[in-house]
Amino acid sequence: MKNSVAMIVRTRPYRQRSARTQLDVALLAAAVECPLRLYFLGAAALQLASAREVGAAQLPAGYRAWASLPELTALHAFVEPDWIDWLQRHGDGPVIDVNPMQTEHMRSDWRACRRVLVL
Repeated sequence: MKNSVAMIVRTRPYRQRSARTQLDVALLAAAVECPLRLYFLGAAALQLASAREVGAAQLPAGYRAWASLPELTALHAFVEPDWIDWLQRHGDGPVIDVNPMQTEHMRSDWRACRRVLVL
């Protein structure tokens, strides 16, 4: 974990000027084979929605690119349990394997990483 880069994803889809900012930064880090630890806070978990129709989740089709990250680098992703439950109640799930983790535990976890990016 010491050599990992933590990425804290705080915004739900389309809450930034560039709809794919977080994804693009993650892909860049993965391209240089940097181990990643992704922390999706709150509604940011919606970026991982795997619904057949991404429009229902208010996502462009490109958001499925989150699924390519595990092929590019070592990756651990964390989502608050309530948001995993929310996705499941709506017949959906994340496009990558995620671990449920409460926000308080996420904070202590990302502090052990070499670098932390807040997006």
